[in-house]
Amino acid sequence: MKMVKSDLLGAGGSSPADEIGSRYGLMKPPELTAEIAARRWRELNRLMHACMVLHGVGRDRRPFQRLLRTAGALVGATRGIFYVRSETDSSLEAAASSGFLRGVPERMRCGGELAVVAMQVGKPLLVSRPTESRLQEEMRWLGESSCVVFPILRQGQPWGVLQLLRSEAFSEEEGVLLWMYALVVEDALPSLAQSVRSGDIPTPPSDGQPGLISLSVLETRLDWELECVLWGGRSSTLLRISLDHGAGEAAQDEKLRHAKLIRVVRSCLRGVDLLCPGGAGDLLVFLPELDAQEGQQAAQKIRRALVQSRVLGEESEVIRALRIAQATCPEQGKRKEDLFRSLASQT
Repeated sequence: MKMVKSDLLGAGGSSPADEIGSRYGLMKPPELTAEIAARRWRELNRLMHACMVLHGVGRDRRPFQRLLRTAGALVGATRGIFYVRSETDSSLEAAASSGFLRGVPERMRCGGELAVVAMQVGKPLLVSRPTESRLQEEMRWLGESSCVVFPILRQGQPWGVLQLLRSEAFSEEEGVLLWMYALVVEDALPSLAQSVRSGDIPTPPSDGQPGLISLSVLETRLDWELECVLWGGRSSTLLRISLDHGAGEAAQDEKLRHAKLIRVVRSCLRGVDLLCPGGAGDLLVFLPELDAQEGQQAAQKIRRALVQSRVLGEESEVIRALRIAQATCPEQGKRKEDLFRSLASQT
């Protein structure tokens, strides 16, 4: 799928994407006519409800899931995937899904041909029992025979794609209603992004250790904060700070050394930054809204403070023992697993 995806995104002039867009693209404009309102009053009521739900999305810990769920309810979809476009290479990645018992098939996590084409042509696609073999295969992987795929723009640029599925073919009128919903979402995105970013969740301290949260709390916060990045916020950075233990160091000395490490690191952080134990004496530091360069500056600040504090030993000893790894979202990944994997690779 990735090879198809890159070919579609980079093609110029006539291309497979143009052909699919011409064959399956929605012909009707996103306008509510009296006929649609009369025939689709149930769906129209759901559309109005979905628009009202948008006001609460920013307070939801899983806003992508909320948008996917409301869109699916609008047309009675049994399955759905919300893809978000990468800022760096125009690829797609699944940010939320519904109706898949074991999650989105791995082959579809980066989007299939239909999702990419919808993003490229900028309008919904209605596909039911396609004749093209490659699209038939894609529908088999998705587990339904029909789908509607529609793009969502942010500030006029491709941002996300919603792909909804069911066994019964979607009608053009349902496509029109979904397109209208997408336009409402696009208009609401700036305020939604701000609301998501400010919709903080509590982070209780861990086991009475001042300045620390537990790893489980950090992972919950990471899921939340990384979604904020995808909604349009700035990059965020995760650091891992390791300090080699001295040979034969007593347990009491090691505990005291770790407490000093925490105190110095905490003094270098902002109030919004998160600090937690990472195992084997390491510390994890999450820096919301700091990009790779700013994260590097924060790491250098921590390194200088640890070297100059002398509470961990002589400068030469600390320089030899200290290791700070860094991973930034979305550059090193959009999920916490990607960031942890990137940190581990820097050992």
